[in-house]
Amino acid sequence: MEFVTIASVKVPVLPNKSSFPVFPSSLVETDSVQSTLQKILYPMLEGIPVLLVGDAGVGKNALIYYINSRRNQPTLRFSFNEDTLPEDLIGSYRILLDGKGFTWSNGPLTNALEGGLSFVADEMNLCAPNIIKRFSSVYESNYLDLLEGSGERVKSKTGFWFIGTQNPSEGFEGRKPLPFDITKHFAVVYVDPYSPDEMFYILKKLYPSLGEDVLQKIIRVTLASENKIKSGEIGKGDLEKYHFNLRTLQKYCNRVLQFGKSDTSVAIREALYLFQEPFRKEEDRKSQSDLIETEFGGVVKGKSMKGYVQGGHIFWNDKEIKTWDEKKTLGILSSYPTPEPILGFLDQILTAIQCKENILVEFREDQDPQEFLPLFTELTGVPIESVMLSKGMHTSDVVGALKPTKDGKIESVDWVDGPLTRAIRSGQIILISGLESAGAELVEKMNMLTDDARSLALPPESGEAVPISLKETSIVFGLKTFRHSKSVSTISRAFRNRFTPVIFPELEDPKVMEELLEFYLPEGVLPRAMARFHTKVKELAEKRSIGSANLQPYRFGVSNLLKWKNHIYRYNEKDVRGVAYRGGCIYYINQISDPKERKELERLLDGYLSGVEVVSELFDEIEEKKKTFTVESSLEKKIWWDPELHQRDPFTGEAKKLNSGNEMKRGIEINTPETGGQVKEGADAWYGSETQGNNGQGEPGGGGGGWGYRTEELYKQFLKKRRLLWDYSIMVSLDEFKKVFGKELEEVELNLEQLFDPEIDIHRMYRNEGSRVDARKYISYKSGRGDTKIFDKTTIEKNEEKLKGVEVSFLVSKCRRVFNFEYSVAIMSALLVGLHILNEHDIPSSVHTFCDIKNTKNTIDIYNLKKAEEDFTEEKEIELFSALSKNWHGDSIPEYQVLSNCERYFSPDAQTRILVILSDFRGQRAKLHMEDEIASFETKKLKEAVLKNQEKNYVFLGVGLGPRYIAEHVFHDSLQITSDNFFSMPNLIGTEIARLIQVHHSLRT
Repeated sequence: MEFVTIASVKVPVLPNKSSFPVFPSSLVETDSVQSTLQKILYPMLEGIPVLLVGDAGVGKNALIYYINSRRNQPTLRFSFNEDTLPEDLIGSYRILLDGKGFTWSNGPLTNALEGGLSFVADEMNLCAPNIIKRFSSVYESNYLDLLEGSGERVKSKTGFWFIGTQNPSEGFEGRKPLPFDITKHFAVVYVDPYSPDEMFYILKKLYPSLGEDVLQKIIRVTLASENKIKSGEIGKGDLEKYHFNLRTLQKYCNRVLQFGKSDTSVAIREALYLFQEPFRKEEDRKSQSDLIETEFGGVVKGKSMKGYVQGGHIFWNDKEIKTWDEKKTLGILSSYPTPEPILGFLDQILTAIQCKENILVEFREDQDPQEFLPLFTELTGVPIESVMLSKGMHTSDVVGALKPTKDGKIESVDWVDGPLTRAIRSGQIILISGLESAGAELVEKMNMLTDDARSLALPPESGEAVPISLKETSIVFGLKTFRHSKSVSTISRAFRNRFTPVIFPELEDPKVMEELLEFYLPEGVLPRAMARFHTKVKELAEKRSIGSANLQPYRFGVSNLLKWKNHIYRYNEKDVRGVAYRGGCIYYINQISDPKERKELERLLDGYLSGVEVVSELFDEIEEKKKTFTVESSLEKKIWWDPELHQRDPFTGEAKKLNSGNEMKRGIEINTPETGGQVKEGADAWYGSETQGNNGQGEPGGGGGGWGYRTEELYKQFLKKRRLLWDYSIMVSLDEFKKVFGKELEEVELNLEQLFDPEIDIHRMYRNEGSRVDARKYISYKSGRGDTKIFDKTTIEKNEEKLKGVEVSFLVSKCRRVFNFEYSVAIMSALLVGLHILNEHDIPSSVHTFCDIKNTKNTIDIYNLKKAEEDFTEEKEIELFSALSKNWHGDSIPEYQVLSNCERYFSPDAQTRILVILSDFRGQRAKLHMEDEIASFETKKLKEAVLKNQEKNYVFLGVGLGPRYIAEHVFHDSLQITSDNFFSMPNLIGTEIARLIQVHHSLRT
């Protein structure tokens, strides 16, 4: 048998007689890559399935492609999503073309088993666990029973290998943790991000002709950008998830090689395009441009954008792109206005097209890239196929399904391509719109299409086992609006990372709008009046001077302006002013609901158009403008471009292998604030032992130091800088608290929101009518054993009603014995996050504190800080924070006393009542020894109270504070918060509450 050595592991090369593709790979074996390869290869040789877990862009699929390319092994990859069904993987029946019979088509998993191939379950944790368990025999025992087909057992042939890949459930939309009864059968391998040295080594190996200086600079830009995102310095409040990694670096290197590896302006320009342009907030863009210009030591000067079409190519500054229909390209370029913002936008689009990248165009709701779609999507002359996504769509609506043929006879059923499949086969431009509306069940299905594989695996009923691939003419465009609320879904950063984001430009400047209008209308008074009116109405709407009584403000975009222009253009009459006035009413004023506001806008419009009627020749000028668009115009002009810009160096020579592990030059000075001393230290500076203070309650005594990036260090340094607690209060505002911990809390919120989401429900329904035919139902009907309900109406739902009746109440022991910076900060963090998420999912929640505030030893003071019926608004958040940060000087009380009447903590409508108690559970008098604490009278009474209330269907979560683990002896469900894990308290409590809801509420629904 032939063998190949991969990462010092001897791997057998099996004979490959399959028609399935062997994907090429350019993976570079660095030290960490070799280590990861060994972690994968040894389980593979032992016949154990492997589950790769890692962040976006760390090369999970690349590792598999590399192993299989070295041993000439085909890879069958299937992108899992929320609507994945067993037959998608296993196979299904399909109808023969003559309509007289049926045939079974294997799914990709069955093909891999029978052919002894590698099967990659891509994004496995997007799929419901109960679907994955259908083929548990595959990853447990290497066989599959074809229950959907003949029922026979398919045993794996030599060479079969099952690999799962997934992003972590933390920080990625739609991902859920896989249960242990699935993961226990896998060798789980966490794939770490590349170190700076490894990035440099990989890029130098892949791009040997690029200078080391450029590579080091762009690596530093990448790392600094990622650090700024994680610390909240950029991207905060943007609600989109940004990510820069090796995939971004490879895009950059490809671009620099394309457009001039020795040109500094190219190096800076492409860095700005990839690392600055994706951000929409001006302060973020400024921060990124400062970073890039500082690193590269220069500023990109403005350059006029020029282009022309000649000899089947589009020449655009230093870009040269093939056009497949020169006449169409000329027509498009001559039919659209191109003010400066559009020219800059086109330069970014054409850069991505030449480098064969996927393009994601993002825009605000009131912007209108649709008005310019052909200008940037069809410029290469290739026809476009639109794939419009929305919530509730099934994957088959996009990919294809079994459908009756055109003659309408039910016995004639065949596979019909969906728009996505149709576009791939014909080599068309693919425009995917509505990415923000669709769920992961649709979007993530296109993973394989948008990464290096550039292919799409069709379902078994198509009758095609080999994935179809994009042709040279195809470009994938995505179109999505900015996320404006946390309640609105967005694409995951893993999916975003497969695209090059380009923001559609602002066109609201009056001069730009005039330029747009003057492309179609005569220059002068009319375009100026229209642009000024549009600007004024938009301003009034944004300030709510009009529409103040409405729930939503009026929105006016460039589409209103262009439709107004079209009205004038179409109905041009001698009375141009009258036509313009009518158009302004149609596209602006008629939608105003208040008659007074409408009248005022009519007066405003009349005033802006007051100068139009004096221009008597406007009618004739508009007619002349029309004629320019009925005659083909040519953009062939005098050659202005420098031919040297289009010369390309050949890729020759072999890079000298560098040892990974060499230390890179840092190059970036991290300027941290002074903290009492005179020395400014780096990102990981730490206070000396002499400045520790009294358990976090002292002022550093003149030492240096600085804020670190690690979460626990942030917490501890924050705590140390507070002054002594004379009155057991935290002297800090909510704004300051969020400034320090805001980014961490946002990440926790994102993770926990997914845990609180109800499970996906896939409802299998069949009707007498529909758009896709279920082959098995059709077989039953044809054999006389079924009815005419053969159309598949399967739906995927998230039933929010599942959470109805859940109520969570927090009981916090607010006494001086519990008070400690670590625990009080942890409690506040947990409550702020927990209350926000519960409120987002309409789960009522309340907060109560208990202590003996006057230290009388015979009273219990229970304070209600938030009632269940109250929403967790910003005002309530400030009020609750203020209450929790002050007056921790009460005495402790026996906890069992606050459980004597649990009904008071919940509303009458509560069905599943979860009580979270946060205390040290040491009663009124603490004991010296742990054994005495557990055996004390107060602990026994507390345990009795808990058991008694559990019989009344109360669900308890005991959260112990401090080093004594008492809670676990009292409560069935408990957590212990110590100085080692206090910074994770929001995650810990939130995860437990989510689990308790899923366990206990499901019993009552």
